[in-house]
Amino acid sequence: MTEAAQTVYKIVDVIDGKIKTLFHGLNGSKVIPVDEWMPADRKMVRDGSSTTWYESGWHVFKEMDTALTYLRKFSNLAPKAIVRCRAKGLRPKEHSPSPVLLASDLLIEQIMWQVTR
Repeated sequence: MTEAAQTVYKIVDVIDGKIKTLFHGLNGSKVIPVDEWMPADRKMVRDGSSTTWYESGWHVFKEMDTALTYLRKFSNLAPKAIVRCRAKGLRPKEHSPSPVLLASDLLIEQIMWQVTR
């Protein structure tokens, strides 16, 4: 039996019309395709300011409001957007104090919120 995909929200950058990851890329690129399932590059990583190791995945939020609240932590909102996605393999990012989840597979559906200049 295959796992059903769940609706989630992801914070991204939109630069020159392309959706990009904030930090880690996929296959050497930060550009994320739309309407295409993408497996996470799952490996042991650590946050930039932490010594805690964890298995990587796509960083997502269960609720749009939670993503908007988290977005307020960023100082430069100009390129930021929140995209609605479908995700599989959701698990908590256990060492994180924020409500972020990690997904093993992700499909971006559409931009839900974006700063416009």
